Amino acid sequence: MREQFMRIAMARLRSTYPFKPHRQAIAARMWVKYLERYAKREWERNEEEMNKRMDIIGQNGNTGEHYE
Repeated sequence: MREQFMRIAMARLRSTYPFKPHRQAIAARMWVKYLERYAKREWERNEEEMNKRMDIIGQNGNTGEHYE
């Protein structure tokens, strides 16, 4: 996925940044920002699942009945 992202970013940035190392740095920064946003979404999704699980555990008590 990273290779495809970088290839597309490099192509789109070519006219704005003709110097290749600069273009690579900008594309790498774009990739990091993308990962940060993606990680944040994943964390929020996982947090919702964990909260649902904790609600079930709280309803059933701490006896392990929710695993049966």
